Amino acid sequence: MGLVYSIFVPHPPLLIPEVGRGEERKCQASADAYGEVARRIAQAQVETVILVSPHAPLIKKGMTLAVDNTLQGNFAQFRAPQVNLSFESDPVVIAQFQNLSGIVTIQGSIDHGAFVPLYFLQKAGWKGKVVLLGMPLERPEDYGESLGQILEDLPGRYALVASGDLSHRLKEDGPYGFDSAGPEFDQFVVKTLQRDTKRISDLPADLVEKAGECGYRSLRLALAAKEGAPEVLSYEGPFGVGYLVADLYHSSPLPQWARRCLTTYLEKGERGLLDLPAMSASEFAVRRGCFVTLKQDGNLRGCIGTTEPWQDNLALEIRHNAIAAGTQDPRFRPVRAEELDSISFTVDVLGELEKISGPEELDPWRYGVVVRQRGRSGLLLPHLEGVDTVAEQISIAKQKAGIFEGETELWRFEVKRHYE
Repeated sequence: MGLVYSIFVPHPPLLIPEVGRGEERKCQASADAYGEVARRIAQAQVETVILVSPHAPLIKKGMTLAVDNTLQGNFAQFRAPQVNLSFESDPVVIAQFQNLSGIVTIQGSIDHGAFVPLYFLQKAGWKGKVVLLGMPLERPEDYGESLGQILEDLPGRYALVASGDLSHRLKEDGPYGFDSAGPEFDQFVVKTLQRDTKRISDLPADLVEKAGECGYRSLRLALAAKEGAPEVLSYEGPFGVGYLVADLYHSSPLPQWARRCLTTYLEKGERGLLDLPAMSASEFAVRRGCFVTLKQDGNLRGCIGTTEPWQDNLALEIRHNAIAAGTQDPRFRPVRAEELDSISFTVDVLGELEKISGPEELDPWRYGVVVRQRGRSGLLLPHLEGVDTVAEQISIAKQKAGIFEGETELWRFEVKRHYE
């Protein structure tokens, strides 16, 4: 099955009640969000968590990998020796990771950068194996891509947990005092996660250093492991340190269903159309317009969609659009069955169309746009690479509709993107 979940979480020991002794209530938003992502991982039936910590032993070039059969630790150093954890490691994953260039094997206990997220996972009812890695100081994207590729070829269900705090220099009375680079760094990271994650590594090295962070590289590694639609669940800095909890990627049944539909159609034709998923699954039962997008080696290979629902439910809408994206997109030759292993699927589910009074009510990262004029209509999805302004968004939508002058109606809609 491969990687099914990826998150970024902070690791302040005081989030654990036995350590915080009431202080944890000052960062309740982080604790609540932590509990939510831990619950999601438990519900996703993750078998092994791969945890990247900035407080494991680190090396200048490469990553450390704990190879102990059992990983153990407690919080005695934080005056809570009664809080202890023990997990089995995953020898299959460890054996695969050892083949990576720059991996150095180590033995040791669970550091606090790993202990805090594992505490919340256990509290949420998760029971599984753990692989502990030290955060790379160089080339985090390269390691993220390599880890993601390895996990894709393994049969288990895996989650990648990137541990790290943001700036430690948000307040004068914080652990390292105040530096204006601190808020600037944190705001950039939070905003970039909600918009264009490809820009996450754009920060100047001197600003990153002045910010006094400890999670920037683990975050970049996790983002590179598998593309997703990041959701920021919480951000706060009550003690002068930035705490960010984000769901970076999770596997969705919607594009998996799209793949099954197109695969079966290409292999068996109309007679092979599949029975619908259980309609008790609410994500399939709703009536929504959707777009099914196919990419091959990162390049568009087909995209067909409906702005409003034409079918009785989303499962049928996806089935129709998946087959059309693979066989009827006039920009591309039809997909062949033997290509499917090299093609990725995403499904964009559209919200309700809302008429707006002008461009000031648009945001190309949040809203898609529909431009209409005397029977002509052009649509553009939000969050598209290279479309950074409202003016660009409207211009492209007009071109698609063949509208070149005159007054137009503008409509906006929100989209939720689902990844395999």
